[in-house]
Parts: sequence; C-alpha cells; structure tokens
Amino acid sequence: MLKRLKLQNVALIEIIEINFEKGLNVFTGESGSGKSLILDSLNSLFGGTNIPLNHLIRPGKTECLIQARFDLTPSVRDWLENNNISPSIKNADELNIERRSVVKNSKIISKFYLNQISLKRKCLESLGNILLDFAGQSDAFLFASKDHLMSIIDGFGNEALKEINSKVKTLWRKCKEIEDQLDLKLLKLEKDKDNFNNSSKMLKVLENSNLNDVNEIELLKIKQIKLANNFELKKLITDSLSLIDNSNYETNTIISYIGEIIKFIKKVIQYDQNANNFYDQIISIESQIENFKLSLNEYLYEIDNDDNNLNIIQQRIFELQKVEKSFSMNLSELIKKRNELRNLGDFNYKEDEINQLKDNLRVSNSKLIDLFRIQSEKRKKVAGSLEASVNSLFTDLGLQNSIFKIDFKSTENSCNGSDEVKFLFSANPDQSLAPLSQVISGGEMSRFLLALKSQISNISSTLFFDEIDNGLSGKSLLALIRLMKNISSKRQVLCITHHPLLAASANVHFKVQKNIKNGFTCTSLSKLKTKKERQSEIAELIGGGFEEASDYALTLIDKAAA
Repeated sequence: MLKRLKLQNVALIEIIEINFEKGLNVFTGESGSGKSLILDSLNSLFGGTNIPLNHLIRPGKTECLIQARFDLTPSVRDWLENNNISPSIKNADELNIERRSVVKNSKIISKFYLNQISLKRKCLESLGNILLDFAGQSDAFLFASKDHLMSIIDGFGNEALKEINSKVKTLWRKCKEIEDQLDLKLLKLEKDKDNFNNSSKMLKVLENSNLNDVNEIELLKIKQIKLANNFELKKLITDSLSLIDNSNYETNTIISYIGEIIKFIKKVIQYDQNANNFYDQIISIESQIENFKLSLNEYLYEIDNDDNNLNIIQQRIFELQKVEKSFSMNLSELIKKRNELRNLGDFNYKEDEINQLKDNLRVSNSKLIDLFRIQSEKRKKVAGSLEASVNSLFTDLGLQNSIFKIDFKSTENSCNGSDEVKFLFSANPDQSLAPLSQVISGGEMSRFLLALKSQISNISSTLFFDEIDNGLSGKSLLALIRLMKNISSKRQVLCITHHPLLAASANVHFKVQKNIKNGFTCTSLSKLKTKKERQSEIAELIGGGFEEASDYALTLIDKAAA
C-alpha cells in the first residue's frame, strides 16, 4: 500500500505531501488543475516518461524530488530476494523510494534510491509493477502488447502456473547457455582445424628437426670447441701425464719426487715418532696423484675414441640456427610451439566434448518442449477462468451484449513459452470478435478495465484509475462505483474523477487546485477532512452556485456512508 507521497519542484508543483489511507482515495479538481500530475509523478518515480524529462523540474528550479513510502508486502520481499537486494531492506518495515533529478551542464540527471541505496532505473521499473497498477482509457495501446497480455494471464494464475513459468525460464536459460557453449566450441574447432592446416608445414619442419633439448645448441657448441682443438688437447694431456710419471722411469717426474720424499720422511721418523703425521700426508698425496693420473688417462682415452665428427656437429648447429631464424623463435619457443601444434592436431577429444553438448542440448530441449505443453495447458485453463469472470461483470456494467475472449496460438519458442495471446472483444452481437485495442471505445475501455482489474487486483498492492468513469452515467456508472468499492475493500485504490457519485463514495477525498504564486503557476493539494469540506467540493462537481447542488452533495455523501 502507498502510505505517503512527497513531491518537491516537480512540474507545476512547488511542494506537496500526501498521506494516503486504505480503501478508495479520490482526487477531484477543475480540469487543468494538475490532478494527473499525481499519477504522472508516480509513473516518473519508477522510471516512466509520463512527464517529459525537460518538464520534470519546476521552472526556475535546478532540482526536484519524488519520494514515496510503501508497505513491505510478501510479494515485495520475494522481489527483493530474487533481485539480490540488500538484506537490510528485506528486514525493514517500509520501502522508501526516491527519484532525485538535478540540472547539470544543461542536462537533467536522475538517480533512484531504495531505502537510501542507489538502484538502477530498470530494476526499479520492475518493482513498480508490483507496487502500482495504473489504469485509464489511454491504456488501450497496452493491449496491443503481447507480453503485457501474457503477464495479465500469468498474474491471474495460481502458484502451479508460476512454478511452471519459473521452470521454463530456468530451462530456457540453460538451453541457451548450452547452445552458446556449443557454438563457441564448434567455432574454435573450425578455427583450430584451419590453424592446423596452415601450421602443418611448420609442424613438419619442426618434427624433422628432431628438437628435444632447449640447450642443444649450447651443448653442441661446447662439443664443437672440444673437437676443433682435439690435437692440442691430446698433446696437453700427454705432456701432463709425462710430468706425473712415464714409462722411461725418468727421475724428474712428480711420482719419482714423491717417492724420494717418502724415503726422507721414513728416516725422519726413525729420529722422531711425531713425524708419522707427515708420512700419512705424503702417502695421501701420492694416492691423489695416482687418481689424478688415472683420470687424465681416461680423458685421453675419450678423446682418442670420440665418435663425434666435427663436421656433423657443425652441420647440426647450422640446421638448428637456420630453424630459429626461419620462424624468428629460439629453441625453447620452437619446442613449445611444436608441442602446441601436436595438440592442435588432436581433434578427437574436442569432437567428444561437442557431441556431449549436443546430447545435453537434445535432452534439455525435449524437457523444455514438455514444459511448454504443460505451461500452455495451464495458461489456457487460467485464461478460461479470467474470460468467464470478466464476462460475468459485463451486464452490470452495461456491456450485456459484449463478449471478451482470449485467443491462443502457437508462436516461436521463447523464455516466456510457446504461446501468443490476443484479447478479443465484441461490443455487439453483429460485430465479429477482433483485437480489443482496435475496436473498443473509450467508454467501453473504462468498464472493461474495471472488470479486468477487479479480477487481477491481487497483482499490485495499489491501483490507480485515471478518470475511468469518464463518459459513463446511469446504471453503468453505479455498477462501476460498486465494483470499485468492492476492489477497494481488498486493495488500496487511487482514483482521479470528475463525477460526484464516485467522489461521494470515497474513503479519503483530496482536492487539487491551481494557483498563481509570485507570477508562477503552481498546483496545490488539500485533504478534505470534514463532511462540510467534502460537501462543498462535491457540490462544485455537480455544478455549484445553487443551494440544491449543496443539498444533493450532502445526500450523496450520506447515502454512500449508509
């Protein structure tokens, strides 16, 4: 329920604060006084465009405020949950919604807030559909919208239909996600095959190059230096060995000198036992020299028996460097690229993934088709109930010859199902059923809307009717008023009217006036609290200026209260 509305510097309004109540709240006033600004401001609060942006801010001002306070109902709590809105709002008792608009750099910038938390306009629009339902003769164009018509049927449906609708949307999104994954993988597979075909020549070169070690060129260069200096190496090692020991038993070798030292140390020990440590050391040196000699001989043997050919090594280095230069990559990058190209050519696992996605999509689509069928059956059942309920009210509303029918036909599948609906209407027996938006008159639209809203008034917590009684009189008007009173006993109803009968039936009565203040036009609003104030205003609606009008106004008020 809408509890409070504050408008500041909005269009012709300087400042208005309205405290609404349960039941039927009516607005009256002369034509052009600004009654519709109340409705239009609420429309603007939720991102609507009933007030053009360039007329939103009052002339001479640079900012405006539209602020409304609502009760927090279970359906609103569900909306907050589904839209991941802050838990602090869900736990609040009321909703405070604001639209603040300012002029900045010659442009009007608007920001929207929910309990002081910034919110996107689109998000607030969907919340507005739950909180408020606007209705007027101008709504005829809405009935040309297929989505709007389906939302009426879904809103009239029970929890079972809502559950099916939710399942359809969830499974539809899942199918779309699978389709997107499948498209991406098919595109990638095709691209990989093209890349592989384009890169197969490179892969062949790299495979033929037999690349295994990222350090191969460095290792080959070390071998190249060794082989290129083979003769010098042999000579140096041989000379080193001859200095250590030789087969000619010459006395000027390291081994012979060590032998002489050992003899000397043995004699020293004869005179001093403490010299045994020297003996151990020289024996250790002798052993190390022998091991060193052995290592040199092994190295010499390796040089003599090295199978590597210098030309072969140099040729391999040349080939590797040529490959590096050809592809502008070093050896490490070439090996990595070769491995990537090898994997690129393995399409089996990718095709397996694609086949799995196709199977998943086939299963999900089959389930979705079953859900579409169930959804369609439930919607048709709901539509039949809505048809009967609305048609049953036509006689009292003076539409006894009218027929309302909801027509279904299959359409392209979407997240909303596989059905398309039309609201068909015929006002006379000799008139064929046709789309409601094309054949219904203004007066007929008023009564049809009221009949429809009376059946679906549980969708929004507050209904706002804009001159829905326009053009009606007699029994049709009385039936309309009874129906509005019935709706207002269950839901809050806001209504703009020029009719004294409807105004007299209100639970709360507001008077809207236009004034000139300091040369500026402004709209003001007052709540008629006393019976005398209401009597005076209703007399003005009747025509005013004569005593009988005032007496009749009082009679209407008393009769409505009885």
